[in-house]
Parts: sequence; C-alpha cells; structure tokens
Amino acid sequence: MWCCQFCYTLNAPDTDYCSNCCKVNRQFEDNRRIQYKRTKPQVIQKKITYSQQNTDLDGKSCSKASLNVPCKRNDDRLEAKRIKPPVPPKKHTIRKPRDEEPTKYCNATFKDEQNITSAKPHGKQYALVVVAIDFGTTFSGYAYSFCSEYNKDHNLIYTNTDWKSGDGLITLKTPTAILFSKDGSFHSFGYEAEQNYAQFVDDNQSKDYIFLEKFKMKLFQSEQRSKQITFGKRLHDGRGNTLSALYVFSESIKYFKNHFITSSRVASFKIKDEDIHWVLTVPAIWSDCAKQFMREAAKMAGIPDNLLTLAYEPEAAAIYCKEMTVQRIVRNGRARMDTFKAGQKFLVLDCGGGTVDITSYEIQKNSRLKEIERPTGGPWGGTMVDNEYISFLKSLHGADVWAKFVNENPEDILDINRKFEAKKKGIYESGEIVSIQYPISFRVQSLKVTLADSCYSHMVSVKTDKLRLKKEIIINFFSKSVAEIIKHLKMILLKRNLRGIETILMVGGYSESNILYENMMKVFKHYTIICPPDANIAVMKGAVMFGHNPDLICERVCPRTYGIATNAPFDPEKHRLELKAKVEGKDVCTDIFMAIVKVGQPLIVGKSVFTVPCRPTRSTDCEATVEIYESILENPKFTFGEDVRLLGEVCIPIPDTERGKERLINVQMEFGYTEIFVTVSEDGTNIQRKAIFKCLMS
Repeated sequence: MWCCQFCYTLNAPDTDYCSNCCKVNRQFEDNRRIQYKRTKPQVIQKKITYSQQNTDLDGKSCSKASLNVPCKRNDDRLEAKRIKPPVPPKKHTIRKPRDEEPTKYCNATFKDEQNITSAKPHGKQYALVVVAIDFGTTFSGYAYSFCSEYNKDHNLIYTNTDWKSGDGLITLKTPTAILFSKDGSFHSFGYEAEQNYAQFVDDNQSKDYIFLEKFKMKLFQSEQRSKQITFGKRLHDGRGNTLSALYVFSESIKYFKNHFITSSRVASFKIKDEDIHWVLTVPAIWSDCAKQFMREAAKMAGIPDNLLTLAYEPEAAAIYCKEMTVQRIVRNGRARMDTFKAGQKFLVLDCGGGTVDITSYEIQKNSRLKEIERPTGGPWGGTMVDNEYISFLKSLHGADVWAKFVNENPEDILDINRKFEAKKKGIYESGEIVSIQYPISFRVQSLKVTLADSCYSHMVSVKTDKLRLKKEIIINFFSKSVAEIIKHLKMILLKRNLRGIETILMVGGYSESNILYENMMKVFKHYTIICPPDANIAVMKGAVMFGHNPDLICERVCPRTYGIATNAPFDPEKHRLELKAKVEGKDVCTDIFMAIVKVGQPLIVGKSVFTVPCRPTRSTDCEATVEIYESILENPKFTFGEDVRLLGEVCIPIPDTERGKERLINVQMEFGYTEIFVTVSEDGTNIQRKAIFKCLMS
C-alpha cells in the first residue's frame, strides 16, 4: 500500500495514480524522471536577428547581434523537460579581481557550457505548499496555501492569526523588531521581542541585549547615501552595539521559517523542507544589490536557492487584487469589478511602512499582467508620519525631558506608538478633535503648566489621561508624506505609457489611512480609486499566488541600463582627454559604456536575451576581460560616476592570435526571473564562459 501525499488516501501497491484525486504516485514519478534523464529532449533554437551596428578600433562595423529564444518542438518534449531533475552545477575557482580595487566586484558564479541550462532551479514545481514571507519595515508576517487546494480554489490562502501584543491586541502581522543577546545569539522577534526588551530595561539588564526595529529601511537609506550594499554592512542599536546586517535579516527570516514549520497546521501534515516553496517580498524600487542581499539572507536562514522566489511587493498586490476580482465576479457578479478587463490599464500604489512603490500594468488576453512603466517610488511610507508625531511629542515636552522619558519607560513608548498606529488609520480630515490616551508615566497632567506658555496652547489640551489634539496638528503629521506621494504620482501619470489608466489600486498598511485616501480622492477626481478591505495583507497573499504561478507577470520594464566597458577611436570633441590612451599606435578612448539593454526597454520575463559583438583591444591578446556595468541613466557615456556601478567581470581565453583583432567576441545577457545571466563566447570556436551575477558587493 502507498499513501497519497495530496489527499492521504491509501492505494493498492500496483497502482500508479491515486484512486481519489488521480495524483501520480511519487515513486512512479521518480522512475519517470530517471527515464527522461537518460534521454534528454532536443531543444530547437529559433534565431531572431536585430540590426545593431558597432565600431571597433579600426572603424570597421561589427556584424549583427542575434537573439536566441528557445522553443519546444512538441508537448511531449515540453513535459519531458518539465520533470527533468536538476543537475548540480560544477563551480570553479576564478581569477581574483584587480588588487587595487578588491571590494568593487560582485559575486559571480561561473559555470561550464554544458551546465548552463541545468544551473537554473527546478525544485519549486515539486513543492506541496507555497509560503510567502512579507518582510515589512513596520510589520511582517507570512501566508501560505497548499498546492492541491490552490488548484481548486485560489482563495484558500491561510495566514497566522496568533500575533498578540502584551495588551491583548491581535493582528495579522507582528512588528518587525528583533532582540539579540550581547553575544549575538537570537532571543526573540515581534511582539515578544518588544515585551522582553521592555522588561529587561525595567530590570536594568538592557545592557546585555541588542534591540533593533524597523531596520529594513536601512538597506534603502544605505543605497541612497553610498550607492552600495556590502556583506560587511552593520546595523546599530543606538546604544553603541552593532550586528552584521546580513545576520540580522537572516535571523528574522529564520524566525518566520521556523514559526511556519512548527505551527500546528503544518505539523499535522509533516511537510519536509524540500516540499516548501518559499517566496520573499521586496520593494520594486530596490536595486539588484538590495534584492540579492535578501536572497543571501534567506540562504543563511536555511532556504536553498532552488526553493526561493523573490516577489516584488506591488506586483504581488496587483496579482491578488486581479485574482480576487475574478473570484468575486464569478461568485457575486458585482458590476464595479468590471474594472479589470483585457487591454485595460491600472496603477498600483503600494503604501507600506517604509517605502511607497508605484507600478502600472495592462491586463492581457490570457489574464496575465504586463508592466507598462518601470517602478518608481520613495521613502514616504507610514514611518514618515510616525517620525513627525514623535518630533511633535519631543517639541511638546522638550528634548531633554523626552529623552529621559524614552530611556526610563521603553514599554510605555511602545504603547504610545501602537496607539498612534491604530489611531492614525481612523483619523479623518473633517474631524475637529482627536483624543489619544497615554500611559500614567507620561504625566499628562504636568503638561498643563508648560502648555500655557507653549506655541501649542491653542491646539493642544489635556483631559484626565488623554491629549486632545486639533485637526490642524494631526493633518500636519501627514502633510509631508501625502504631499510627496501626490507630487510623484502626478508626475508619473503624465507619462505617455500611462495614458488610458482609469483605476488606482491602493494597497499596503499605510493605504488604510483615511487622511491619505481623502487626499487622493480630492486630487485624482477623474480616477477610480480602490482600497480593498484587506489592503494590509494584499501583498502577503498576492505573493503566495505569484509563487504558485510566476507566469502571471508576463512582461516587465527594464529598471536600469546594463552594458559593458569598451574602447573606441578617440574623438577630441566627444571624449575626455584624461581617457585618451595609445593602443598599437592608435589613439583610443577607454571606459566607454556600451549599452546592451536600456532602462525602460520591455523584457519578456524569463525569456529576454540580448547579444552585442565586440573585438579584442590588441591583436596579440590571449584573453578577453568583459566588465559588466549598470546605470540608472538611459544613455551613460562612461563606466564611472555616481550613476554607474560595476557588477562584475567575465574572462574568456582567446588563444588563436593569428586572426588578430578580427576575432569576434559575443556578449550575451539573459534576464531571468531574479538573476542576470551573462555569456561570453568567441565566434567560430567552442570557447564559452557564463556567469550569474548575484549583484552583491563583497
């Protein structure tokens, strides 16, 4: 007898399929895999040629570049490829980058030619459950669904409902706060971390612990200042203690991983590690380095690459809203849900705790989503409102008094922040007075004396244990954040690609703020603005749907320009004098940025391949080094400057020097779902090198 892993029905030992759900026996499927491994299917290459002229040092025109897109001969071979088991790639030690700049290069894994196809992960399709971790700035959580149930009903997505604060508050997410011992060992996370740290402060033991919160924004802020994220980046707790940022993020991810595995629902199903497909959400405006940072943190947490998918937060929200709309049309037939039809465009405004992401999509005939403009946004989320509120309290009490109160009453500070977090969602601009309750230690009554001579005397009043604030002060807390969001949104909607958009979807925890929603309704009167009732978990559930079917996003817009460093004949009217060099008796300009794919260019997800030809610098060169760069500019001229960053390099041997500079070197860049594959090959030979750029500096 064998037990079906999907419905747990006992079946006869000589059967290959379950008698109840018709799912295939795992042992029978393993035998099929072995069979297909011995006879790999033939993959036909369809060649698409693009006209692209380039000039070498002699002024000669390079040949046309070619774009290779794999296509399958028939359904049988497609199925054979689908169940082909992964082959572990062979890794080699590569040449160390130049000694003078050892920290400017990213991690790159080089693979043999025969392992190029098998290097891509294949384990996700065999998972029994998809778990999505929504790692937010202020709050985090996870959702999951079983593949067998999801195929029948996309609505069967579960969330954890046991996040409880010390005062009995139950939420769908837990605060993004983590507590470590002084030696760096993990102690607790979320509400538990907040409560434990407050208790340690009361017991004068806080010096033995490191408490961090809202640390996700540190990645974004780091890139804003220094344009890079490194393995050595450290996080500070404000008390002189530091921890590795990669370690902090990995322990946070590990907490959710372990919480899911040990939960009662999962324990009853006895799911193995290899049966779980993990999805980790990231802001769409993050750089490749920041996204790879999260991937490395997940790997440290025990999640292998072949079972991990990164999902863009606004994309996940768009998928959830579209999928839920379809379900509601079928069940309820609501006319207002006709917003999402094939060919129609909509914009997603993902307002989280730290960042605000703006993306736009067009519904395709196959119900998939096509991105029509590259993601934009900024640090205008709910924490900007919180910071304004704290600044007001500091001004109200005085900086010294407030600092002393914060140090002596950390638990009450957490309570003040929680109460404001709950209050700010329900505040309306039309209201006159907002009352906020404070703990006893806040000494509300003592403010009566200081308020008399304060600039807030006509806007703030005290009643028992409450502060009563007039709407002018409350609106001022939101003014900067709301103004930045509306200003940026106005600019985005003027773009030609976004003409025809009629609907704006507001998702994320901050989107539930009535003040933000009212301002959006005032400014964008001619748009249909929808904020779903479960906006704060739309990203979390949408990430689960994306994990089940990543092909729901069929096309993206390239967020950056990618290219290589080349030399060109020196032109004194175009090139800088300091870049002039002499090569084999000819003047050349070095460090020219040669774009392979430009920002704003459409990318078919998982299929876009771009190729450019180039030639060696010298006729006697026995090795060619190709440096890969990225830039936020559409047409960068050189490979240096604030807006250009080096991703890494690929070295390829070209031993046949008899052909001199006539040797053609093809550089091919392939865009996968979350990685960039770069292949360098010499034309007319079998010499080829491939690298997967992880986009994280060492």
